[in-house]
Amino acid sequence: MGSMAESGPPADRGRSAGRVRGDRGGVIVEFAAAVPFLMLALALVWQVLLLGITAMYASHGAAEAARQAAVTPDDMARVDEEARKRVRSPWDGADVMTVEVVERDGSRFARVTLAMPIFLPGASGPWDVTGEAKVVPEVEPRGVTP
Repeated sequence: MGSMAESGPPADRGRSAGRVRGDRGGVIVEFAAAVPFLMLALALVWQVLLLGITAMYASHGAAEAARQAAVTPDDMARVDEEARKRVRSPWDGADVMTVEVVERDGSRFARVTLAMPIFLPGASGPWDVTGEAKVVPEVEPRGVTP
């Protein structure tokens, strides 16, 4: 007689062994089908990271511009220069970053606008990210009368 492992009809043993061999290729096919979805998820996470970095630089640049505008309200070149010091390349490029001081509701605000990169820093998309900070005046601007 045969052993316990070989019990049952011979046809069942052959089918079971054939299924195991066929599953090996199925794993590769399933992995290949999942790769595009994994890459899409990774690209989405990367884009959200770029959005966060761009918003952080816009906020830091606006805060620095507001500090400088409080000290030298009439020197926009100096305000722009100080704001650009807080933003890393390539976000600080002339075609990517704009710095302005705007008046709204009787207060002055420093506004830094950065072009939102798409997938690569330096590859600007159609969207902008803006950061604003209130200018708390230490020196009155020459053109403003109290």
